[in-house]
Amino acid sequence: MPVRDFLLAYLAILVTPGPNLLVIAGVAALRGLRGALPICLGIALGAGTLNAALAATLLTAPVATAGWTGLGRMAAATLLLVVALAIVRTRPPRAGRAARRAQGAEFGAGFCTALTNPITAAFFAAQLLGPLALADCLIPVLPLAVAGTALTVSLGLAALLARPACQRFALAWQRPIRLVSAAMLVAMATSILASL
Repeated sequence: MPVRDFLLAYLAILVTPGPNLLVIAGVAALRGLRGALPICLGIALGAGTLNAALAATLLTAPVATAGWTGLGRMAAATLLLVVALAIVRTRPPRAGRAARRAQGAEFGAGFCTALTNPITAAFFAAQLLGPLALADCLIPVLPLAVAGTALTVSLGLAALLARPACQRFALAWQRPIRLVSAAMLVAMATSILASL
């Protein structure tokens, strides 16, 4: 079955160290599983949206969307830069849940990280143009399956990384972790802007 094989391959992509895993690790280690929930939800929704957008773009008749694509990329890059600035400016975090305002920013960071993840985008495009190209009836359920898989894996990784030993390490090294996380977000935003 093409969807099962697709999801198994996507599972391997999800657990490969990359932007999504870095974001989950940083937040889960600093704030625990409950604190990582917004970023996990953002990553799941971002991955599902990326899959749906690629399917709509690659599998439909060519449409003049260059203007919208550029605008979307600029918005994503701007949000990533805003979140990077917020990460750099934050005070040392306390273990536990973040403030409601920070939860919204973390959801947005997770969403944009997953939406602009080049590894995931390349994987989805290759699958949609290759093995899944003939499975038209399955394409509408893929974004939901992708979001569900991403959420399950994200929460599992967050639970693992939220263990007390990981939290103690993250709190002791919170400044370098914040700076590395912010630098990764700036690099992702720069990559997006450079592709315009």
